[in-house]
Amino acid sequence: MSAHLGSWISPLADGQLDPAATEAALAHVAVCPRCARELEEARAARAALLRARDVAPAPDLADRLLALSASIPPADDDPLRRPGRFTGWETPDAWRPTLTGDLEERRRGALARRLVAAGAGGVGVLGLTLFALGQAPVVTPDASRTAALALLSHAGDDGSTAWVGEAAGAPGVSAAEDAEAWLSEHGWVAPADLPEGYGIAAVRVVGDEPGAVELDLEGPEGTVVVREQVGRLPGASTAAEAADVEVLSRDPWHVAWQAGDVTVDVVGDVPDDVLADVVAAFPGRGYDAGVLPRISRGWATVTGAIWRP
Repeated sequence: MSAHLGSWISPLADGQLDPAATEAALAHVAVCPRCARELEEARAARAALLRARDVAPAPDLADRLLALSASIPPADDDPLRRPGRFTGWETPDAWRPTLTGDLEERRRGALARRLVAAGAGGVGVLGLTLFALGQAPVVTPDASRTAALALLSHAGDDGSTAWVGEAAGAPGVSAAEDAEAWLSEHGWVAPADLPEGYGIAAVRVVGDEPGAVELDLEGPEGTVVVREQVGRLPGASTAAEAADVEVLSRDPWHVAWQAGDVTVDVVGDVPDDVLADVVAAFPGRGYDAGVLPRISRGWATVTGAIWRP
């Protein structure tokens, strides 16, 4: 218990405390003038409430109220309180064809309005659908050293992944020119100017759906594996003309950046200058999340699903 009863005053006055608590509280009241005064005031207030009685209305209250209502003047002669009356009549435009017998014109107009409304609604629904489909998935590359080594081990692998000629029905891409042409034709990012001595040795389509491809770049300083995936990096800039390169690992080198609608990550156990030249060979630009680009990507998704065998 604190120095004073405080919130115990009310339950003590109402007799709601158990015997032990009541005895302790009364012992405190006996030696504390402040708590004794508060307890006395609480008991006095409750006694006053018990003595209170309902206030009976005066016997003539109803008569006085009726007399007061009768003294209020009527609103018939008051221009400010009298409701206005409509004295004219004007035929609504929608009723004119019916009243004149021209029902065919009315039907044609209603049909035209319904067709326009249905067409506008259909275009709106189509636009919203394409806008929703155009949102590219978020691609988060694994920044661990194990993931970088696993991707680097894919070089020259034709088991778990399929060669382009077998998976996509395209002609063989053993030549660098054919590989670059195939990448550009299918919407992937093709290197523009690789370092001296480096070239595209293989292109693989990862999985059954063409959602990712891997490129093997071979040269005198070692092998570099490039993976491209449809999507956007977390927090990819939509305003920058050139995308920022994110370093995921240094042993081996593993970097990633945004190239339009495609994310590119490169793994290679090569010198720094060779890696920089490889990255510079691939164009990079920010992901465009605008309305028209999203609708365009949604339309490409729909047409791709329709024409895919």
